[in-house]
Amino acid sequence: MKAVLRYLVYDPDPRGNERYYVRMKGRPKIRIRETFRNAEGEITDEFMAAYKAAIASLKQEGPQVSRRTPAPEGTFEWLFDQFYRSPTFAGFDKATQKDKASVLDRFCETAGRLPYRKFRHEDMVKSQQKRAATPGAADKLVKVLRALFNWAMDQTPPLATYNPAARVKPIHKSQGGFHTWLPEEIDKFRAFWPIGSMPRLALEIMVAIGARRSDAALIGPANEVRHDGKRWLRFTPYKGRNNYPVTIETRMTPELIEALANIEGGSKTFITWGQGRSYTIESFGNAFGRWCEEAGLPHCSCHGLRKAASVAYAESGATAPELMAVFGWTNLKTAQGYIEKAQKRIMARNAADRLERHRERESVSLSGSETPDETNEGKSDE
Repeated sequence: MKAVLRYLVYDPDPRGNERYYVRMKGRPKIRIRETFRNAEGEITDEFMAAYKAAIASLKQEGPQVSRRTPAPEGTFEWLFDQFYRSPTFAGFDKATQKDKASVLDRFCETAGRLPYRKFRHEDMVKSQQKRAATPGAADKLVKVLRALFNWAMDQTPPLATYNPAARVKPIHKSQGGFHTWLPEEIDKFRAFWPIGSMPRLALEIMVAIGARRSDAALIGPANEVRHDGKRWLRFTPYKGRNNYPVTIETRMTPELIEALANIEGGSKTFITWGQGRSYTIESFGNAFGRWCEEAGLPHCSCHGLRKAASVAYAESGATAPELMAVFGWTNLKTAQGYIEKAQKRIMARNAADRLERHRERESVSLSGSETPDETNEGKSDE
């Protein structure tokens, strides 16, 4: 997230929870624990008071310490610096640059002056296991270093001859990622946030087109088009827009059309706050998280809605190419994964239905009540 105050640094924890620090070069950073923004998206007075106190505290600590000497060639710090100066790094958007640099800079705090060419596969595994208490962060370090060493191997001349992070298995895979919204959870959110509310509009946008939060926050009237008299949305996903841009066109659902008709959106974006002001991507994600909590769904998230939309499309019989067109995926395996899971659920549901029908038939007596057969009665003497 772009800093809005001088010296303020946004540095979320591995689980995505907000953390803000005041940082000056050569001085220890100070964390601000007060709530950053209120429900209207405005910076709180409590946060500003803590922020100003931290600034005053750091300025009273005396002159800044001198910067470290340049990193010797062959060290991790030197390699990372080469990466930061590369066209590859420059091609990432600002948020991605910040995310990768945050991971690498933390790694440098302990390993920065070590020779990276002596870093082996077993060293990477040990570094991952040291961070096992935060498995998401541990796996992210492996992922970022794997990509960096791949970049180093592709340089001319190569800066590395092998990748120590290759084939390192994740330790966080059992968590299952973001919770996929259940149909009853979507109904619960709709019941709490009625038509005419901004949270309801946000949900309908994400359910209708499977939008990420980065797209939901930016989509607006300029993205609306018509095909055969129907209302559609056309947009380029924010994620990957610089390296592999794709265009997505999705027809608007009746629920979304109704939500738009009953609320006054902004001129630039549909989802707004205050006097028609647009959210930033981060502030929209934070706001939607609050809306979920207020609706009694604290475990639900924006990305979970995208997964729910993927499940719904897959269970409706959408093919892999169709899913790729709707959700902007470039990897066929992603779409196929949702289809396979949907088919398993459908087969399990069909099997349960057949079992239930079988039990209902078995509960009915096939013999019925017996009626005496007159032909089998003994002959009368009369």
